[in-house]
Amino acid sequence: MKKLFGFLKPYAGQVLLVICVLIIQAYCDLSLPSYTSDIVNVGIQQSGIDERVPEALAEEDLGVLLMLAKEEDRAEIADAYQKSDESYDYDGTVMTLKEEIKENEDEMEKLVEKLELPMVMAMMLEETNAGAAAQEKVMESLPETMTEQAAAAYIRSAYEKIGLDLDKISSSYILVTGGKMLALAGAGMAASILVGLIASLVGAGLGRNLRKDVFRKVVGFSNGEFDQFSTASLITRSTNDIQQIQLLTVMILRMVLYAPILAVGGVWNVFHTNVDMSWIIALAVALIFLLVAVLFAVVMPRFRILQNLVDRLNLVSREILTGLPVIRAFGTEAHEEERFDQANRELTRTNLFVNRAMTFMMPAMMLIMNGISVLIVWVGGHSIDAGTMQVGDMMAFIQYTMQIIMAFLMICMISVMLPRAAVSAERVSSVLESHTMICDPKLPEELPECGRGELSFDHVSF
Repeated sequence: MKKLFGFLKPYAGQVLLVICVLIIQAYCDLSLPSYTSDIVNVGIQQSGIDERVPEALAEEDLGVLLMLAKEEDRAEIADAYQKSDESYDYDGTVMTLKEEIKENEDEMEKLVEKLELPMVMAMMLEETNAGAAAQEKVMESLPETMTEQAAAAYIRSAYEKIGLDLDKISSSYILVTGGKMLALAGAGMAASILVGLIASLVGAGLGRNLRKDVFRKVVGFSNGEFDQFSTASLITRSTNDIQQIQLLTVMILRMVLYAPILAVGGVWNVFHTNVDMSWIIALAVALIFLLVAVLFAVVMPRFRILQNLVDRLNLVSREILTGLPVIRAFGTEAHEEERFDQANRELTRTNLFVNRAMTFMMPAMMLIMNGISVLIVWVGGHSIDAGTMQVGDMMAFIQYTMQIIMAFLMICMISVMLPRAAVSAERVSSVLESHTMICDPKLPEELPECGRGELSFDHVSF
């Protein structure tokens, strides 16, 4: 692996650029589930009402809230609203939130803390006949998500009372959020295309330079080096091995670097969505690592054997093709056919073992993904029923979990190519780092310019 990444040192600038673009792509991809959650939770369930305190409500409703609020908070709540100059489809007086309160985040947070309990109590007062003291006791046992939904339901009823078009608000919120999702998807697609372009350029440039360096090195080989590296092996190293390195370089820049960024971002978002189900992520990652470890233990030794068998097949093919007249002269065609068939069968048998072992990975991964999805729905359904989670949060959690699993799946897909490319990198590096026995002297002797270039034979005989 060290040799493999060492080949990328001359392209450090392009790799850094790829990482920056991948961070942008990951941000776009990881932002989409939260917007999906907002469309379900806010756009559909809350009729597009995303504010936590009513920005407009009837004067009598404000009076009810003041009555239910704590005595020390009533003055500040009343001071935050003023009579509206706008016209509403409502006969009474409408109170609106002051602009200076809307623009001040700290003031809005304080107002939310003061109004959340009164809004929920007012909502419960409409639906039940329980007194304020009994409602306050119930409030203390309510989960946070149910408190937020009850407050949003109160705001919705307050807006409906003064004649606001809730369908229009809901449609507008969904369209705006959907537009943001389309913009993020477009930005993510552009980033993906740019990464693919840069990765292809780096991979092609790396392959070109490696082939050039290997060719220059081989041209200067003496007979001693050709005894160490056979001609067939040098052909394999110059073609197949470098092709493996080039292909993996593209995959590293496009997928291997992207996977940890996506996984870390997904885990971060999961812990901000619902920490109660984070153990499912840990279970999925543990199963994936176990699967990859087993596959590596079984397949890794075979990859080195595979490249040696490719060398062997090239060697047999070269000997047969270059010695074809001699083979025909001595009538050994059957023997040579058997020799080639044996090398071909060994290569085929090893390839089949490796491919069969790696094809087991994809069904196992899909089984893990689908099993985790079912587990999330089962656990999330109970949480929704208990009121500790909203439907949109569960949908976002599923998407984040799938993104995390897909990140590890990408790494596992690369793991199919990584061992073979690592072997190829060692084989190419051994050629580049080899020392030629016959080399030019450091201080070559200079011939006189007046020389005539004559060659004389003195005391030479058979």
